[in-house]
Amino acid sequence: MLVAKAKTPLKFSFNGYEFKLKRKEKLLFANDVFALLPKDLQIQFEKAHSVLPPFYEGEDLNGKILLVFAQAAIGDALCMTPALREIKRRFPEMKLWVAISGRARPVLEGLPYIDKLLPHPSPLKEVTKADYLVKAVEMVGKPQFDNMNMVQYFLWKMHLYFAEDETPDVVVDENIKKELEEVFAKIREVSGGKKVLIFHYLASSIHRTLPPRLLKYIEDLIWDEYAPVICSLPEEDITVEVALDVYGIRAANLSSFMKNIKYLIAAISLSDAVITADTATVHIAAAFKKPTVLISGAIEPELRCGTYPTVIPVRPNYKGETCSSPCMIHALEEPCNEAKIKKQFYSPCLDSIPPKVIYFALKDAELACKKDHPKPEKCPLCGYEGNFSLFEVINQHRIFECPSCNLQFAYPFKAMDYNKAYKKEEEKDLLSVSNMDYSWTKNVLEEEKEIEKWEKHPRFNILLPILSVLPKGKLFDIGCGSGNFLLLARKRGFEVYGIEAVKDAVEIAKGKFGLNVVQASSFEELPEEFKGPYNIITAFEVLEHLDNPLKFLQDVYSMLEENGFLLLSCPSFYKFENLAKGCKKYKWWIADFPPHHLTRWKFWTLFYALKSAGFSKIFVFTEPLISETLLDGINPREVEIRQEGGKSIILRKNATSLIVLDAMKSLFFNSQLLGNFQYALAIKGNTNDNWEEIIKRSISYSAAEIIWGREDKI
Repeated sequence: MLVAKAKTPLKFSFNGYEFKLKRKEKLLFANDVFALLPKDLQIQFEKAHSVLPPFYEGEDLNGKILLVFAQAAIGDALCMTPALREIKRRFPEMKLWVAISGRARPVLEGLPYIDKLLPHPSPLKEVTKADYLVKAVEMVGKPQFDNMNMVQYFLWKMHLYFAEDETPDVVVDENIKKELEEVFAKIREVSGGKKVLIFHYLASSIHRTLPPRLLKYIEDLIWDEYAPVICSLPEEDITVEVALDVYGIRAANLSSFMKNIKYLIAAISLSDAVITADTATVHIAAAFKKPTVLISGAIEPELRCGTYPTVIPVRPNYKGETCSSPCMIHALEEPCNEAKIKKQFYSPCLDSIPPKVIYFALKDAELACKKDHPKPEKCPLCGYEGNFSLFEVINQHRIFECPSCNLQFAYPFKAMDYNKAYKKEEEKDLLSVSNMDYSWTKNVLEEEKEIEKWEKHPRFNILLPILSVLPKGKLFDIGCGSGNFLLLARKRGFEVYGIEAVKDAVEIAKGKFGLNVVQASSFEELPEEFKGPYNIITAFEVLEHLDNPLKFLQDVYSMLEENGFLLLSCPSFYKFENLAKGCKKYKWWIADFPPHHLTRWKFWTLFYALKSAGFSKIFVFTEPLISETLLDGINPREVEIRQEGGKSIILRKNATSLIVLDAMKSLFFNSQLLGNFQYALAIKGNTNDNWEEIIKRSISYSAAEIIWGREDKI
């Protein structure tokens, strides 16, 4: 911030305001705002020293004046409102003043908790009346702002940290709303009573704007239920009508009605749903609790809508020549580098999103807006009875989290038909566009080659040292597929048995490999000779598919001999990718959602479940953290290294990736809980082996093989 003093009387228009200054009158600027002044106007000011109010650090504000000094775009101002509302709720006897740009001022006007709106730049004589100051001018390009959720950023700046309601506030101009009501009523009438969906495909920069043809694909999917409309602001794009004609889009173009932001607010209030790439639009839609889909390529959408329960974010799954999504580049005036390489205008990461995913996200957003819905009465694992928090809505299912054991589970439970999934029959939901592919269970090699393939796979490679110390005997693999793990175990001297629900997989395991496998969907269906007892039972990626996981573990316990072992795996909740980027709510390409996965397991939840089932010793760990998953969790950038003499070296993304991977190799050998698949070794009874050391060494051996291999080929 800087204080500037007028050298002479001045009258000028700037930042959405009219200023008339006397000689020596002072204004408080954000540094970058002062830099926006025309050069001939800048020289009419001189920098001055003045004592400003102290920065606010959480003091009692009752009876005080707080000035929030901000320079915000429309979306930023909307994200500020939860913090402004919250601070006035906590200190009702305070006075709240806000300095804001003229462009963003309309979205703050009329809010009951703001006592005064000041221009930016602000007259110093007004600023010095405040008892405390909040500096909120570090926007795009500042690390704090770029890496925090926008609502949480402003809560943090005001030392609030949490708010009762973390969705924005907007005020609807009732006169404008009445003006638009006739238009929306006519659209509903002409469309035969369809709901109205606002599609806002323009963003504040080119590389975040959606390809118009995407609207055409989405329009075809929603046409029976929704009448889509375009409500772009006049300054956003003068080519909207041309784009609609070129792609044959039937959406009504209401852009000519959108005279300013207040018209867009009124339009969204009258709509039934929103699909948008524009962040200001998503903040307004969240304020009205509208079913909303935010399509985001460049920026991680959790940073924009993470506190909005009625907004479903959709992310690309894109890795290109120069970037991986999200690239976190906020604003460009031209297409991104990846688009230039591909000789196209729109960002390729946005092109990678299947339109069906956006349609399914819209259906989830509708579900998220329903206030009356089935709620669990009891945790399926620990039996807790009480209130369960809603973690997310995905693929037309609600995921709840137990506050006692932290199990995440779908409610109501609805498991899928795995015979259909195995045959890749079309599913009419999000699974139809995920990468859930069971072809690996059908496209098997000759036995020797099949064993060699799976011995190298991280999922099983980590288990080979553990198998070497487990006592030889009867081993039973639950959900054995076409027998990949059974082949590894048989090679190492175990007497192997397996159960599999999918008929075709059982036929491969028995016919091609001669494995002792039976088709069954429950233990009750097992032939007598398959009911145990067993020295070892394995269940890899089974637990997350079950609607009664505790009973399953109890049944496994009863089928084990005394001093027997259970070795199981499931997806890791805290794998490195999730820790690095946050738990993604719409990771549609992974299929970690119902009806495929019914539960999600934190490592202490898995420990609790096994302890409750009766196991006396339990060890939880993951496969090694490997290079592919490390780069899924971070996004190395191009780096410029400046040398003495003014020369510089540009390290491209591939080079920085190699540097990061090399620097973090120690993690590959020592990260016991960061890998993709989470394992548990549970013991019925007692053994004297040092399992912690065995597991630690297994991770190290596996990491070495994955990174460098054994180098023992002739």
